[in-house]
Amino acid sequence: MPFGRRLFGGVLALTLGVSALGVGVVTWALRAGLREQVLAREGETLAAVASMQIANEAARLREIGLTNAPGEVLVAVLKAAPYRGVVGIRVFDGRGEFSAAVPWAWSDESPAEPVLAALRRGHSVSHLISGEILGDVLASAQLPPPSAVALEVWAPLRRPTNEPVGYAQFLLDGAGVAAELEALDGRLIVLALLAWASVAVVITLALTWAFGRWAAANRRVSERSAQLEQANRRLLLAAKTAAVGSITAHLLHELKTPLAGLEQIVRDGAAAGGDPLAAAGAMTRRLRAQVDEVLSVLRDQEAVAGYALTPEECLEVVATRARSEAARRGISLGLEPASSVEANLPGRVASLTILVLQSLTQNAIEASAPASTVRLSAGQIAGAVIFEVADAGPGLAPEVQARLFAPVASGKADGSGLGLALSQLLAQQAGGRIELVRSDANGSVFRLVIPNAG
Repeated sequence: MPFGRRLFGGVLALTLGVSALGVGVVTWALRAGLREQVLAREGETLAAVASMQIANEAARLREIGLTNAPGEVLVAVLKAAPYRGVVGIRVFDGRGEFSAAVPWAWSDESPAEPVLAALRRGHSVSHLISGEILGDVLASAQLPPPSAVALEVWAPLRRPTNEPVGYAQFLLDGAGVAAELEALDGRLIVLALLAWASVAVVITLALTWAFGRWAAANRRVSERSAQLEQANRRLLLAAKTAAVGSITAHLLHELKTPLAGLEQIVRDGAAAGGDPLAAAGAMTRRLRAQVDEVLSVLRDQEAVAGYALTPEECLEVVATRARSEAARRGISLGLEPASSVEANLPGRVASLTILVLQSLTQNAIEASAPASTVRLSAGQIAGAVIFEVADAGPGLAPEVQARLFAPVASGKADGSGLGLALSQLLAQQAGGRIELVRSDANGSVFRLVIPNAG
Protein backbone atom coordinates (compact mmCIF):
# COMPACT_ATOMS: atom_id res chain seq x y z
CA MET A 1 0.00 0.00 0.00
CA PRO A 2 1.40 3.45 -0.87
CA PHE A 3 2.73 5.58 1.96
CA GLY A 4 0.14 8.32 1.35
CA ARG A 5 -2.77 5.88 1.77
CA ARG A 6 -1.23 4.38 4.90
CA LEU A 7 -0.72 7.85 6.34
CA PHE A 8 -4.28 8.87 5.48
CA GLY A 9 -5.67 5.69 7.06
CA GLY A 10 -3.57 6.16 10.19
CA VAL A 11 -4.50 9.84 10.64
CA LEU A 12 -8.18 9.09 9.95
CA ALA A 13 -8.24 6.21 12.44
CA LEU A 14 -6.44 8.29 15.09
CA THR A 15 -8.73 11.28 14.57
CA LEU A 16 -11.88 9.16 14.68
CA GLY A 17 -10.58 7.40 17.79
CA VAL A 18 -9.90 10.71 19.54
CA SER A 19 -13.31 12.03 18.52
CA ALA A 20 -14.97 8.85 19.80
CA LEU A 21 -13.12 9.23 23.10
CA GLY A 22 -14.20 12.86 23.33
CA VAL A 23 -17.84 12.01 22.61
CA GLY A 24 -17.65 9.19 25.17
CA VAL A 25 -16.23 11.45 27.88
CA VAL A 26 -18.88 14.12 27.24
CA THR A 27 -21.64 11.51 27.17
CA TRP A 28 -20.44 9.95 30.42
CA ALA A 29 -20.34 13.35 32.14
CA LEU A 30 -23.81 14.16 30.80
CA ARG A 31 -25.07 10.77 31.99
CA ALA A 32 -23.74 11.38 35.49
CA GLY A 33 -25.37 14.81 35.60
CA LEU A 34 -28.75 13.53 34.37
CA ARG A 35 -28.74 10.60 36.83
CA GLU A 36 -27.97 13.01 39.62
CA GLN A 37 -30.87 15.21 38.56
CA VAL A 38 -33.30 12.25 38.43
CA LEU A 39 -32.26 11.02 41.88
CA ALA A 40 -32.34 14.57 43.29
CA ARG A 41 -35.84 14.96 41.91
CA GLU A 42 -36.98 11.91 43.86
CA GLY A 43 -35.36 13.24 47.03
CA GLU A 44 -36.81 16.71 46.67
CA THR A 45 -40.24 15.27 46.00
CA LEU A 46 -40.17 13.08 49.12
CA ALA A 47 -38.85 15.98 51.20
CA ALA A 48 -41.70 18.17 49.96
CA VAL A 49 -44.28 15.43 50.69
CA ALA A 50 -42.90 14.91 54.22
CA SER A 51 -42.84 18.63 54.94
CA MET A 52 -46.42 18.92 53.66
CA GLN A 53 -47.52 16.09 55.99
CA ILE A 54 -45.76 17.83 58.88
CA ALA A 55 -47.65 21.02 58.08
CA ASN A 56 -50.94 19.13 57.84
CA GLU A 57 -50.29 17.34 61.15
CA ALA A 58 -49.38 20.62 62.86
CA ALA A 59 -52.62 22.20 61.60
CA ARG A 60 -54.64 19.24 62.82
CA LEU A 61 -53.04 19.42 66.25
CA ARG A 62 -53.66 23.14 66.49
CA GLU A 63 -57.33 22.51 65.84
CA ILE A 64 -57.45 20.47 69.04
CA GLY A 65 -55.27 22.93 70.95
CA LEU A 66 -51.90 21.10 70.78
CA THR A 67 -48.54 22.36 69.59
CA ASN A 68 -45.29 20.43 69.31
CA ALA A 69 -46.93 17.23 70.47
CA PRO A 70 -44.64 14.24 71.08
CA GLY A 71 -44.37 12.03 67.99
CA GLU A 72 -45.76 14.77 65.77
CA VAL A 73 -42.95 14.47 63.26
CA LEU A 74 -43.05 10.66 63.24
CA VAL A 75 -46.79 10.60 62.67
CA ALA A 76 -46.48 13.12 59.85
CA VAL A 77 -43.69 11.17 58.20
CA LEU A 78 -45.68 7.95 58.51
CA LYS A 79 -48.40 9.51 56.43
CA ALA A 80 -45.82 9.84 53.60
CA ALA A 81 -45.10 6.10 53.70
CA PRO A 82 -47.64 5.12 51.01
CA TYR A 83 -45.95 7.48 48.53
CA ARG A 84 -44.25 5.69 45.60
CA GLY A 85 -43.82 2.31 47.22
CA VAL A 86 -42.07 3.33 50.45
CA VAL A 87 -41.18 0.14 52.36
CA GLY A 88 -39.31 1.59 55.31
CA ILE A 89 -38.72 4.89 57.13
CA ARG A 90 -36.22 5.98 59.78
CA VAL A 91 -36.53 9.34 61.56
CA PHE A 92 -33.69 11.30 63.17
CA ASP A 93 -33.78 14.47 65.25
CA GLY A 94 -32.00 17.68 64.40
CA ARG A 95 -28.76 16.39 65.92
CA GLY A 96 -28.82 13.32 63.66
CA GLU A 97 -29.71 10.91 66.49
CA PHE A 98 -32.10 8.05 65.82
CA SER A 99 -35.71 8.66 66.90
CA ALA A 100 -37.90 5.92 65.45
CA ALA A 101 -38.36 3.56 62.52
CA VAL A 102 -41.40 2.21 60.70
CA PRO A 103 -42.47 -0.51 60.16
CA TRP A 104 -39.47 -1.97 62.01
CA ALA A 105 -36.30 -0.70 63.64
CA TRP A 106 -33.66 -2.19 61.36
CA SER A 107 -30.86 0.03 62.66
CA ASP A 108 -30.27 3.01 64.94
CA GLU A 109 -27.09 4.02 63.11
CA SER A 110 -26.89 7.76 62.38
CA PRO A 111 -26.40 8.98 58.80
CA ALA A 112 -22.86 9.23 57.51
CA GLU A 113 -21.15 12.56 58.00
CA PRO A 114 -21.23 13.61 54.28
CA VAL A 115 -24.98 12.80 54.17
CA LEU A 116 -25.60 14.63 57.45
CA ALA A 117 -23.68 17.69 56.19
CA ALA A 118 -25.86 17.83 53.04
CA LEU A 119 -29.05 17.44 55.09
CA ARG A 120 -28.04 20.29 57.39
CA ARG A 121 -27.64 22.48 54.30
CA GLY A 122 -31.22 21.61 53.34
CA HIS A 123 -30.34 19.21 50.47
CA SER A 124 -31.73 15.73 50.02
CA VAL A 125 -29.45 12.79 49.18
CA SER A 126 -30.60 9.91 46.94
CA HIS A 127 -28.97 6.83 45.45
CA LEU A 128 -29.85 3.34 44.25
CA ILE A 129 -28.87 0.28 46.29
CA SER A 130 -28.82 -3.32 45.17
CA GLY A 131 -31.52 -5.83 46.06
CA GLU A 132 -29.03 -7.80 48.19
CA ILE A 133 -28.45 -4.82 50.48
CA LEU A 134 -32.17 -4.14 50.55
CA GLY A 135 -32.75 -7.78 51.43
CA ASP A 136 -30.35 -7.47 54.36
CA VAL A 137 -32.20 -4.38 55.53
CA LEU A 138 -35.57 -6.10 55.30
CA ALA A 139 -34.40 -9.39 56.76
CA SER A 140 -35.26 -8.52 60.36
CA ALA A 141 -38.91 -7.99 59.37
CA GLN A 142 -38.87 -11.10 57.16
CA LEU A 143 -40.12 -9.01 54.22
CA PRO A 144 -38.96 -9.82 50.68
CA PRO A 145 -37.27 -7.04 48.69
CA PRO A 146 -39.78 -5.32 46.41
CA SER A 147 -37.45 -5.51 43.36
CA ALA A 148 -33.84 -6.07 42.32
CA VAL A 149 -32.95 -2.50 43.30
CA ALA A 150 -34.16 0.00 45.88
CA LEU A 151 -34.00 3.76 46.14
CA GLU A 152 -32.63 5.24 49.36
CA VAL A 153 -33.59 8.87 50.01
CA TRP A 154 -32.38 11.07 52.86
CA ALA A 155 -34.63 14.13 53.23
CA PRO A 156 -34.56 17.13 55.62
CA LEU A 157 -37.77 17.67 57.62
CA ARG A 158 -39.08 21.18 58.22
CA ARG A 159 -42.05 22.83 59.82
CA PRO A 160 -44.29 25.26 57.92
CA THR A 161 -42.16 28.06 59.41
CA ASN A 162 -39.12 26.47 57.59
CA GLU A 163 -37.77 25.43 60.98
CA PRO A 164 -35.71 22.21 60.67
CA VAL A 165 -37.02 19.49 62.92
CA GLY A 166 -34.98 16.47 61.84
CA TYR A 167 -34.20 14.09 59.00
CA ALA A 168 -35.84 11.05 57.49
CA GLN A 169 -34.49 8.04 55.60
CA PHE A 170 -36.82 6.45 53.07
CA LEU A 171 -36.41 3.07 51.38
CA LEU A 172 -38.47 2.79 48.19
CA ASP A 173 -38.97 0.32 45.39
CA GLY A 174 -36.33 1.47 42.87
CA ALA A 175 -37.60 -0.42 39.83
CA GLY A 176 -39.26 2.63 38.33
CA VAL A 177 -36.27 4.89 38.81
CA ALA A 178 -33.89 2.17 37.55
CA ALA A 179 -36.02 1.71 34.42
CA GLU A 180 -36.05 5.46 33.86
CA LEU A 181 -32.27 5.64 34.21
CA GLU A 182 -31.83 2.66 31.86
CA ALA A 183 -34.03 4.30 29.25
CA LEU A 184 -32.05 7.50 29.72
CA ASP A 185 -28.81 5.56 29.14
CA GLY A 186 -30.24 4.09 25.95
CA ARG A 187 -31.19 7.50 24.60
CA LEU A 188 -27.77 8.87 25.52
CA ILE A 189 -26.06 6.00 23.68
CA VAL A 190 -28.12 6.64 20.56
CA LEU A 191 -27.43 10.37 20.73
CA ALA A 192 -23.71 9.71 21.29
CA LEU A 193 -23.55 7.39 18.28
CA LEU A 194 -25.38 9.90 16.10
CA ALA A 195 -23.10 12.70 17.29
CA TRP A 196 -19.98 10.61 16.67
CA ALA A 197 -21.25 9.52 13.25
CA SER A 198 -21.83 13.17 12.30
CA VAL A 199 -18.38 14.14 13.56
CA ALA A 200 -16.85 11.14 11.76
CA VAL A 201 -18.46 12.14 8.45
CA VAL A 202 -17.24 15.72 8.80
CA ILE A 203 -13.73 14.57 9.80
CA THR A 204 -13.56 12.04 6.97
CA LEU A 205 -14.65 14.59 4.38
CA ALA A 206 -12.26 17.21 5.76
CA LEU A 207 -9.31 14.82 5.89
CA THR A 208 -10.12 13.45 2.43
CA TRP A 209 -10.11 16.97 1.04
CA ALA A 210 -6.95 17.93 2.94
CA PHE A 211 -5.06 14.79 1.96
CA GLY A 212 -6.26 15.18 -1.62
CA ARG A 213 -4.73 18.65 -1.70
CA TRP A 214 -1.60 17.34 -0.02
CA ALA A 215 -1.32 14.43 -2.45
CA ALA A 216 -1.78 16.76 -5.41
CA ALA A 217 0.87 19.12 -4.07
CA ASN A 218 3.16 16.19 -3.38
CA ARG A 219 2.66 14.89 -6.93
CA ARG A 220 3.52 18.31 -8.32
CA VAL A 221 6.64 18.47 -6.16
CA SER A 222 7.61 14.93 -7.20
CA GLU A 223 7.06 15.74 -10.88
CA ARG A 224 9.12 18.91 -10.61
CA SER A 225 11.83 17.04 -8.71
CA ALA A 226 11.87 14.35 -11.38
CA GLN A 227 12.05 16.98 -14.11
CA LEU A 228 14.85 18.76 -12.28
CA GLU A 229 16.70 15.49 -11.76
CA GLN A 230 16.29 14.61 -15.43
CA ALA A 231 17.50 18.07 -16.47
CA ASN A 232 20.51 17.79 -14.17
CA ARG A 233 21.23 14.35 -15.55
CA ARG A 234 21.06 15.65 -19.10
CA LEU A 235 23.34 18.55 -18.25
CA LEU A 236 25.81 16.18 -16.62
CA LEU A 237 25.68 13.83 -19.59
CA ALA A 238 26.11 16.75 -21.97
CA ALA A 239 29.13 17.93 -20.00
CA LYS A 240 30.64 14.46 -20.02
CA THR A 241 30.07 13.90 -23.74
CA ALA A 242 31.02 17.35 -24.98
CA ALA A 243 34.50 16.03 -25.67
CA VAL A 244 33.05 13.06 -27.58
CA GLY A 245 31.24 15.40 -29.95
CA SER A 246 34.32 17.42 -30.75
CA ILE A 247 36.43 14.27 -31.14
CA THR A 248 33.86 12.71 -33.46
CA ALA A 249 33.80 15.83 -35.60
CA HIS A 250 37.59 15.83 -35.70
CA LEU A 251 37.68 12.15 -36.65
CA LEU A 252 35.14 12.56 -39.45
CA HIS A 253 36.97 15.57 -40.80
CA GLU A 254 40.35 13.87 -40.73
CA LEU A 255 39.11 10.61 -42.26
CA LYS A 256 36.92 12.11 -44.96
CA THR A 257 39.71 12.78 -47.42
CA PRO A 258 41.64 9.47 -47.10
CA LEU A 259 38.40 7.45 -47.18
CA ALA A 260 37.30 9.19 -50.37
CA GLY A 261 40.71 8.64 -51.87
CA LEU A 262 40.75 4.98 -50.92
CA GLU A 263 37.28 4.45 -52.35
CA GLN A 264 38.31 6.14 -55.60
CA ILE A 265 41.44 3.99 -55.87
CA VAL A 266 39.44 0.82 -55.43
CA ARG A 267 36.87 1.86 -58.01
CA ASP A 268 39.44 3.07 -60.56
CA GLY A 269 41.48 -0.09 -60.16
CA ALA A 270 38.45 -2.26 -60.61
CA ALA A 271 37.35 -0.32 -63.70
CA ALA A 272 40.83 -0.46 -65.31
CA GLY A 273 41.32 -4.11 -64.47
CA GLY A 274 44.59 -3.26 -62.69
CA ASP A 275 45.87 -4.10 -59.26
CA PRO A 276 44.88 -1.31 -56.80
CA LEU A 277 46.34 -3.04 -53.73
CA ALA A 278 49.59 -1.09 -53.65
CA ALA A 279 47.85 2.28 -53.73
CA ALA A 280 45.21 1.02 -51.31
CA GLY A 281 47.93 -0.13 -48.93
CA ALA A 282 49.52 3.31 -48.95
CA MET A 283 46.15 4.94 -48.37
CA THR A 284 45.41 2.46 -45.56
CA ARG A 285 48.69 3.39 -43.84
CA ARG A 286 47.67 7.02 -44.06
CA LEU A 287 44.26 6.12 -42.66
CA ARG A 288 45.86 4.31 -39.71
CA ALA A 289 48.07 7.33 -39.08
CA GLN A 290 44.97 9.53 -38.95
CA VAL A 291 43.32 7.10 -36.54
CA ASP A 292 46.42 7.12 -34.34
CA GLU A 293 46.30 10.91 -34.32
CA VAL A 294 42.67 10.88 -33.26
CA LEU A 295 43.47 8.38 -30.51
CA SER A 296 46.18 10.67 -29.21
CA VAL A 297 43.59 13.45 -29.08
CA LEU A 298 41.32 11.10 -27.11
CA ARG A 299 44.10 10.36 -24.62
CA ASP A 300 44.84 14.05 -24.18
CA GLN A 301 41.14 14.83 -23.76
CA GLU A 302 40.76 12.13 -21.13
CA ALA A 303 43.74 13.43 -19.20
CA VAL A 304 42.19 16.90 -19.10
CA ALA A 305 38.52 15.98 -18.48
CA GLY A 306 38.86 12.90 -16.29
CA TYR A 307 35.23 11.88 -16.89
CA ALA A 308 33.54 8.48 -16.99
CA LEU A 309 30.27 7.27 -18.50
CA THR A 310 27.98 4.41 -17.61
CA PRO A 311 26.93 1.98 -20.36
CA GLU A 312 23.42 3.38 -20.18
CA GLU A 313 24.70 6.90 -20.77
CA CYS A 314 26.70 5.65 -23.79
CA LEU A 315 23.52 4.14 -25.26
CA GLU A 316 21.62 7.38 -24.65
CA VAL A 317 24.27 9.42 -26.50
CA VAL A 318 24.24 7.01 -29.46
CA ALA A 319 20.42 6.92 -29.59
CA THR A 320 20.18 10.71 -29.42
CA ARG A 321 22.56 11.13 -32.35
CA ALA A 322 20.97 8.40 -34.46
CA ARG A 323 17.34 9.25 -33.82
CA SER A 324 16.94 11.86 -36.54
CA GLU A 325 18.42 9.58 -39.23
CA ALA A 326 16.25 6.69 -38.03
CA ALA A 327 13.14 8.87 -38.14
CA ARG A 328 14.00 10.02 -41.65
CA ARG A 329 14.10 6.39 -42.79
CA GLY A 330 10.98 5.38 -40.79
CA ILE A 331 12.97 3.25 -38.35
CA SER A 332 12.22 3.00 -34.61
CA LEU A 333 15.01 2.87 -32.04
CA GLY A 334 14.47 0.48 -29.13
CA LEU A 335 16.70 1.39 -26.18
CA GLU A 336 16.76 -1.32 -23.52
CA PRO A 337 17.70 -0.07 -20.02
CA ALA A 338 21.16 -0.97 -18.77
CA SER A 339 20.50 -0.19 -15.10
CA SER A 340 21.77 -3.62 -13.99
CA VAL A 341 25.25 -2.85 -15.35
CA GLU A 342 27.42 -1.49 -12.56
CA ALA A 343 30.61 -0.73 -14.56
CA ASN A 344 31.79 2.74 -15.54
CA LEU A 345 33.76 3.36 -18.73
CA PRO A 346 36.71 5.80 -18.48
CA GLY A 347 36.54 8.81 -20.79
CA ARG A 348 38.78 7.46 -23.57
CA VAL A 349 37.12 4.02 -23.59
CA ALA A 350 33.66 5.62 -23.46
CA SER A 351 34.47 7.90 -26.40
CA LEU A 352 35.72 5.01 -28.53
CA THR A 353 32.71 2.92 -27.49
CA ILE A 354 30.31 5.64 -28.62
CA LEU A 355 32.10 6.00 -31.95
CA VAL A 356 31.90 2.24 -32.58
CA LEU A 357 28.25 2.02 -31.51
CA GLN A 358 27.38 4.99 -33.74
CA SER A 359 28.87 3.19 -36.72
CA LEU A 360 27.09 -0.09 -35.90
CA THR A 361 23.80 1.73 -35.35
CA GLN A 362 24.12 3.61 -38.62
CA ASN A 363 24.74 0.32 -40.44
CA ALA A 364 21.72 -1.25 -38.72
CA ILE A 365 19.49 1.66 -39.71
CA GLU A 366 20.61 1.44 -43.32
CA ALA A 367 20.09 -2.35 -43.39
CA SER A 368 16.60 -2.28 -41.84
CA ALA A 369 13.36 -1.95 -43.74
CA PRO A 370 11.00 0.98 -43.01
CA ALA A 371 8.65 0.52 -40.02
CA SER A 372 11.09 -1.93 -38.37
CA THR A 373 13.05 -1.47 -35.14
CA VAL A 374 16.77 -1.27 -34.40
CA ARG A 375 17.45 -2.36 -30.83
CA LEU A 376 20.33 -1.14 -28.63
CA SER A 377 21.13 -2.94 -25.38
CA ALA A 378 23.87 -3.35 -22.80
CA GLY A 379 24.76 -6.02 -20.28
CA GLN A 380 27.64 -7.32 -18.20
CA ILE A 381 29.28 -10.76 -18.17
CA ALA A 382 32.25 -11.62 -15.93
CA GLY A 383 33.36 -8.00 -15.63
CA ALA A 384 33.08 -7.25 -19.35
CA VAL A 385 30.50 -4.79 -20.66
CA ILE A 386 28.51 -6.16 -23.61
CA PHE A 387 26.77 -3.86 -26.10
CA GLU A 388 24.51 -5.27 -28.82
CA VAL A 389 23.01 -3.64 -31.90
CA ALA A 390 20.26 -5.66 -33.61
CA ASP A 391 18.67 -4.76 -36.94
CA ALA A 392 15.72 -6.20 -38.87
CA GLY A 393 17.47 -6.42 -42.21
CA PRO A 394 17.83 -9.33 -44.66
CA GLY A 395 21.12 -10.52 -43.16
CA LEU A 396 24.63 -10.66 -44.59
CA ALA A 397 25.73 -12.91 -47.44
CA PRO A 398 28.03 -15.81 -46.43
CA GLU A 399 30.95 -14.41 -48.49
CA VAL A 400 30.62 -11.06 -46.66
CA GLN A 401 30.51 -12.79 -43.26
CA ALA A 402 33.73 -14.66 -44.16
CA ARG A 403 35.67 -11.36 -44.64
CA LEU A 404 33.50 -9.18 -42.39
CA PHE A 405 36.17 -6.96 -40.84
CA ALA A 406 38.55 -6.89 -43.81
CA PRO A 407 38.79 -3.63 -45.79
CA VAL A 408 36.64 -3.33 -48.93
CA ALA A 409 34.37 -6.18 -47.73
CA SER A 410 30.85 -4.76 -47.80
CA GLY A 411 27.34 -6.12 -48.07
CA LYS A 412 26.00 -2.82 -49.51
CA ALA A 413 25.75 -2.18 -53.22
CA ASP A 414 27.52 1.18 -52.88
CA GLY A 415 29.59 0.41 -49.78
CA SER A 416 33.35 0.83 -49.54
CA GLY A 417 33.78 -1.91 -46.94
CA LEU A 418 35.75 0.35 -44.57
CA GLY A 419 33.09 0.98 -41.86
CA LEU A 420 33.32 -2.31 -39.98
CA ALA A 421 37.10 -2.48 -40.46
CA LEU A 422 37.51 0.97 -38.95
CA SER A 423 35.04 0.19 -36.16
CA GLN A 424 36.97 -2.98 -35.29
CA LEU A 425 40.17 -0.95 -35.20
CA LEU A 426 38.61 1.59 -32.82
CA ALA A 427 37.19 -1.23 -30.67
CA GLN A 428 40.64 -2.78 -30.38
CA GLN A 429 42.08 0.58 -29.34
CA ALA A 430 39.49 0.56 -26.51
CA GLY A 431 40.72 -2.92 -25.49
CA GLY A 432 37.67 -4.65 -26.93
CA ARG A 433 36.36 -6.31 -30.05
CA ILE A 434 33.33 -6.53 -32.33
CA GLU A 435 31.60 -9.88 -32.85
CA LEU A 436 28.86 -10.99 -35.18
CA VAL A 437 26.35 -12.84 -32.97
CA ARG A 438 24.06 -13.91 -35.80
CA SER A 439 22.98 -12.89 -39.29
CA ASP A 440 20.03 -14.49 -41.04
CA ALA A 441 16.76 -13.62 -42.72
CA ASN A 442 15.49 -12.13 -39.44
CA GLY A 443 18.33 -9.62 -39.23
CA SER A 444 21.85 -9.25 -37.84
CA VAL A 445 23.13 -8.76 -34.28
CA PHE A 446 26.55 -7.20 -33.69
CA ARG A 447 28.17 -7.28 -30.26
CA LEU A 448 30.82 -4.91 -28.87
CA VAL A 449 32.75 -6.42 -25.94
CA ILE A 450 34.67 -4.07 -23.63
CA PRO A 451 36.56 -6.25 -21.07
CA ASN A 452 37.90 -5.20 -17.69
CA ALA A 453 35.52 -2.23 -17.38
CA GLY A 454 36.11 -0.10 -14.29
